[in-house]
Amino acid sequence: MAAGAGTGSTAEFLARAERLGADRVARIHRLAKRIWGERRWTPADLQARCAEAWDRIGSDLGVRVRPLVPIAEDGPAANLIFGSGGFTTGAHQAAQFREVMKYARKPPVVLQGLVANRSAANGCRASEVSRQFGVPIVELDFADWYREAIDARESNPITATRFWFPRDDPKRPPPEELARRFDIRQHRFHGALGEKIAETVSGPTDIASARGYSFALSGAPFRGQPRAPHANDTHPADLTFVDPATKAKLYPGWQAGPIERMLKDGHRTLRGSLIEVEFMDRLAQVDELDEGALLAVGGGVAPEGAMAAKDVQAAMKLVDDDVFCTLEPTGLILTWGITERPVPVEFQDVGGSPVTLTQRAVVVGDAIRSGVNAWGRDLERDVGGLERFLLGP
Repeated sequence: MAAGAGTGSTAEFLARAERLGADRVARIHRLAKRIWGERRWTPADLQARCAEAWDRIGSDLGVRVRPLVPIAEDGPAANLIFGSGGFTTGAHQAAQFREVMKYARKPPVVLQGLVANRSAANGCRASEVSRQFGVPIVELDFADWYREAIDARESNPITATRFWFPRDDPKRPPPEELARRFDIRQHRFHGALGEKIAETVSGPTDIASARGYSFALSGAPFRGQPRAPHANDTHPADLTFVDPATKAKLYPGWQAGPIERMLKDGHRTLRGSLIEVEFMDRLAQVDELDEGALLAVGGGVAPEGAMAAKDVQAAMKLVDDDVFCTLEPTGLILTWGITERPVPVEFQDVGGSPVTLTQRAVVVGDAIRSGVNAWGRDLERDVGGLERFLLGP
């Protein structure tokens, strides 16, 4: 159920969203408590339960379905949370790890730490969240690093290294300049960040969670691992909507921008999305924005009348992002599978008519949940269906 604004104030709207979000998060924990607290399964037990269904679905599709987050047989998965600013979603995710520890003798996922590319002096709350939850922090302020490693005289290193511009933007730098900027951020800086990660946390990372991280994630921090981690990101709009001509997502972007476009297009319920992130290691990827597999969509909020996009976004974080950020700590993300190669997946145009894209399909438990059928829209139904599959009636 979407959180409606009714006729009350913005404060009342946000209060209702907070209550609804808390109820939705609690529903996730109730299932997780049955799995890890009552049944005392291991992560390997959980994925073994899914494997037969994934084999059957893969056979029907003519493609192999593999775990979204592969795990070792003898231990939990490991998670790093990346952020840059207020760290609100990162703090919520860290809090859920503490909640799981109340009922799981052996948590299915452990939090290795927090990673920030800005310092507290430059407005990032990562160190505060680190202290609050007693988890390690890896902090490398990009501006400070840039002035030490690249140009001590640069007043605005972020602007100086910006490499994403619309294709038709007259201010878009020439290819060689874009390549230089890309190398600085994605290879050199993230390489230095990776060195600090290796010094701070033990063991490989299985899940990288982008929670308000201001840079595109790179594979450079994980070069020393046997395999790259799964990475995901929350997105402030419904990514089931695509342009039928170009097949591009209608609402890519950051912060409240996508929400403003959804409001302008007349959407009455605005939903957030959780997407798979492909590490941006090649310059050609800069024009592929928010193109990862759609992992989940939210229940959404339904503002009435005029309401600022930033307030809608604040409500969506409570109703949708808080649910997405509970999937890793509770280990439910381990029930997500994904096809190894693309297959036809149904999305929709702005009016709701079907549009078929070819991309890797997502499977949750024993059901294909991709595109317009992504998991999370009706949380009570979706969690209930997963619970019946895993644990029976």
